[in-house]
Amino acid sequence: MHRQDDAAYFRRREIQELATAEKIAGPLAKRLHCEMAQQYAMRARLSEDMPRAQGPLSQNE
Repeated sequence: MHRQDDAAYFRRREIQELATAEKIAGPLAKRLHCEMAQQYAMRARLSEDMPRAQGPLSQNE
């Protein structure tokens, strides 16, 4: 998977978790889904900020 694909996936999951949190009545479950959304947002940022790889690892060895 490419970094942009990773970031897009994490952004989609973030949005899904936030949507789930909005629908849930229970405060604990709501909080857990919000926390998962925060984790996905962090992973998306990390994926977006990482420099692109120059090629397969075997070329670097």
